Amino acid sequence: MRNLLSGVRLQKENPTFLVAQYKALSSQIPVLYILLIINALAVAITHIRTAPMWLALYVPIGLSIFCVFRIVWWQIHGQDSISAHRAYRVMLRTIVFAGVLTVAFGAWAVALYQYGNAYQQGQIAYFLVVTGISCVFCLMHLPAAALLTTAITFSFMVVTFMVSGNSVFVATATSVIFLTFPFIRVIDSYFRNFAGLVRLTEELVDKQTEAERLILVNGRNALQDQLTGLANRRSFFRELQDLLQQRPDEPPIVGLVDLDGFKPVNDVFGHAAGDLVLKQTAERFVALMSGKGTIARLGGDEFGVIFPCDLGRDCVSELGQAFCAALREPYDVPGGSIRISGSCGIVVPEGGGHTAEQLYEKADFALYQVKSRRNGSVEFFSHDLEEILQQRHLIELELQSDNFARELSLEYQPIVDLDDGHVVGFEALARWSSARLGRVSPDAFVPAAERTAVIGKMTRILFAEALQALSVMPSPLRMSFNLSARDICDHETSMALLAMIHTAKIDPRRIEFEITETALLSDFDTAYEVIGLLRAAGITIALDDFGTGFSSLSHVHRLEFDKIKIDKSFVMQFDRDVRCMNITRSVANLSRNLGITSVAEGVESAAIAEALRAFGVRLAQGYHFSKPLRLHDAIAFAEASETDVEARRMANA
Repeated sequence: MRNLLSGVRLQKENPTFLVAQYKALSSQIPVLYILLIINALAVAITHIRTAPMWLALYVPIGLSIFCVFRIVWWQIHGQDSISAHRAYRVMLRTIVFAGVLTVAFGAWAVALYQYGNAYQQGQIAYFLVVTGISCVFCLMHLPAAALLTTAITFSFMVVTFMVSGNSVFVATATSVIFLTFPFIRVIDSYFRNFAGLVRLTEELVDKQTEAERLILVNGRNALQDQLTGLANRRSFFRELQDLLQQRPDEPPIVGLVDLDGFKPVNDVFGHAAGDLVLKQTAERFVALMSGKGTIARLGGDEFGVIFPCDLGRDCVSELGQAFCAALREPYDVPGGSIRISGSCGIVVPEGGGHTAEQLYEKADFALYQVKSRRNGSVEFFSHDLEEILQQRHLIELELQSDNFARELSLEYQPIVDLDDGHVVGFEALARWSSARLGRVSPDAFVPAAERTAVIGKMTRILFAEALQALSVMPSPLRMSFNLSARDICDHETSMALLAMIHTAKIDPRRIEFEITETALLSDFDTAYEVIGLLRAAGITIALDDFGTGFSSLSHVHRLEFDKIKIDKSFVMQFDRDVRCMNITRSVANLSRNLGITSVAEGVESAAIAEALRAFGVRLAQGYHFSKPLRLHDAIAFAEASETDVEARRMANA
C-alpha cells in the first residue's frame, strides 16, 4: 500500500513520472466519459415515465453534454507534448472533476431510486456498480481520482441500499463494502506495476542515451588522436579520399612532417615529456594552419597535412618551411628545455587518377629523401623521385618472384689487420642479379625486402651460402654477416640462424653478426634479448655504421658490443675533413678505452690506412685492400696475404 499512498499524492518532484501519468490517462479518460454517457442515458430512458422530466432527462443530458466537452478536450490535447508542470495542473483538475462528476452522477442516481419499481431500483444499483468499476479501471494511473470515485460511488450505493429496508439490497450493500478492499488492492497492484514500468522505461531511455553518447564519443575517438586532439590517421585518409572523390581532377596537396631526434626525448626525459612535445607541436601546427586545411597526427611523431586548396606551390613550400622552423623552437618540459628539428615531404599531384594511398606514399618518399640528407628541410616529390619510386615498386614486385632466391649471391670483402696486413676474415655482402632488372644495389633491395617482409627468407638463403663458404675457408678466417632490423628483432629468425650453424657444424666463434643502430631503435628490448642469445652461443656482435644513429654510447654501454665499425662516411673523407678525422680518432680512443676492437670501413688509400693504424684502429676494409670478391678469389686473396706476411716475416728475421 505504500506505493498506492505515495501515488495518491501527485509526485511533483518526479517530472518524468507526471508526464507518463498524463499520457496514460489521455487514452483512458475519454473511454470513461463514453461509458458514463451510455449508462446514464440508459437509466434516463427507463425512468422517463416514472420520474419528473427534469430529473429523468434534463439532468443526465446536462451531465452528458459536459462529458462530451471533456471528451473533445482530451482528444485534442491528449497527444500533445506536455511539460511536467502542465501535466501536474491537468491531473489536479482531473481529480477535482472526477470528484464533482461522481457526486453529481451518484446524487442523480440516488434521487431516481425513490421512483419506479424493483427492477428500476436494480438498474440504479447496476449503474452505481458499473460506474464505480469503470472509474477504477480507467483512473488506475491516477490513484487519487480512482480512490475518490470508488469511495463516492460505493458510499452512495451502500447508504442508499442499507436504509432501503429491502433485504436483497442490504445484502448487496454489505457485499459492496467487502468488495471495496479487493478493488483497492487492484488499484495498488496496478499502480505499482505502472510505476515500475515507468522506472524501467526511464532506465532504458537513460541507457539508450548513454549508449548514444558512448557511440558519439567512440565515433569521435575513432577519428581523433587522443593525445593531441588532432585528426588521426583514419580521419586523415577518410578526408583525403572524400576530397579525391569530390574533385578527382584537382587532387589536394599532401605533406608529411616527421620530428627528427624525437626518440631521445623519450629516452632521456621520459614519455611524459615526449607527450608534452607532441601536444605543443600540434598546437604550433594548428596555429600555422590558421583554421584552413587539415593537420593530423598519423602515429608516433609523424604528422600529416592536407594543404588548403587555394595555396600555390610557393605558399605550400613556405608553410612547409614554417613547420620545420616551428619544430626548431625550444620546448619547455619538466627537467629542462628540449630542441629538436623536423623534415617535411610534400607531393603536388598533377592530373587525376590518384588514390589516397598513392599520395601518402609519394609524400612519404619525399620525406624519406630529405631525412636521408639530414638537413631538416622541405622536399617536394619530383619526376626524378617518381622514377626511383617506380623502380622501388618493380624491385618489390620482383622480390615476390620464384627466381629471387636463385638470383641471390654473396661477395666477400677482406677485413685486414693493419699491423701486418694479413686477412683476418671477410664481410659477406649480399648481391642480386635480377634477370629482369639486372644488378640491383643492396641499398635498394635490402630495404625493399624489409618492407615486403621477405627479409627473413633472404637472410636464411644468404646465411646458408655464407656458412657453406666458411666451411671451405681456412679455419682461422672469420665471417662477418649483416642482420637487418627485422632479423635482430625476431626470435624465430635468431633461432633459425643458430640451428643452421649447428647443422653446418661451424664453430660459432668464427661468425660475427653486424647490426646497425637503426635496427636497435625499432625494438630495443627484443634486440637486447636476441643479441644476448647470440652472444651466449659464442657469436661475436659488431655495431655497424657507428656514429650515424642516436644515443650510440648508450647502446654500446648496455649491449657490450665486441666490435665497433667506424662508418665509411667518416673514413672516406678522413683526409679532406678535419671533423671526420677527429670523429674517427674519438671512436678509436673510445674503443680502446672500452676494450673493444674497432674496424674502419671505406679505406681507399695507404695514407688513410697508416693514419688509422696510428690512431689505434686495428682492423680495416675497403678498396685499398680489395673490392668484394667471389668465393674462390677471396680464398686466394687470403692465402696470398698469408704468403706475403710470411715472406715479410722471413725477410725481417
